[in-house]
Amino acid sequence: MQPTPAVLTRVDVVLREREDVAACFHIALMIDEYLDESRSWTIARAACIGFHHLLERLGARQLPITERQLDWAMRTAADKGDLRVLQWLSAYRPLSKVSTRVMDSAAFSGHLHIVRWLHANRSEGCSTHAMDSAAACGHLEMVQWLHRNRSEGCTTAAMDSAAAGGHLKMLQWLGAHRREGCSSVAVSFALFNGHLDVARWLEDFVAQRASEIDSEAEDDDDDDSSIERVRWRRSRVSSFHTYEQRSNSRRGSLTFSTLV
Repeated sequence: MQPTPAVLTRVDVVLREREDVAACFHIALMIDEYLDESRSWTIARAACIGFHHLLERLGARQLPITERQLDWAMRTAADKGDLRVLQWLSAYRPLSKVSTRVMDSAAFSGHLHIVRWLHANRSEGCSTHAMDSAAACGHLEMVQWLHRNRSEGCTTAAMDSAAAGGHLKMLQWLGAHRREGCSSVAVSFALFNGHLDVARWLEDFVAQRASEIDSEAEDDDDDDSSIERVRWRRSRVSSFHTYEQRSNSRRGSLTFSTLV
């Protein structure tokens, strides 16, 4: 049995003054239906704007919503940090699946309460974009939570984009707790945006990683997988230094040696 929607407030107020009509609820519903402008709305549109009361009204009529529309609406609610709308949508279509972009969007916007709720109540999870984008925006608490509670991890884009944004504390944490590292463009991003402290830190970080790789090469057994792993890490460090040299030559006087 479908729930009976509450009549519009303006209808309710008028009928309170007419006791003879107020007793006939079907009349109130007829007036309400005539004045109701919500019929031009969809659930997805109401959810994206954040009209929770309108969602309740539309939901009482069991309006349809496709999985694509649901995904879009939930992504928008997650991006805005609107937990109430997100919970309503999830309950309205509990068997429908959405994409990992819902949690990714919440992580990008730094809404940890949304990510926690999705983690506890939905099964779709997130992608590496969640931690990458959170790092890009400097949401350190978000990155730390994802590291502890999710298994998707991140890519080199996390440190690269954090360098571009000048998020030194983020870089320091990623460097200490993650193994993805950065790519050869990280220092260029930092220098291009004027983050000289980040550029200095990256130089030290890459030098330290190179030293760790050499130590691993000495300690590892001579099996093929260990050798291949060390070669791969060395190639990344070598690529970083090659890019650094090319960037320095193009910048002229703005080199790492002048930053120290």
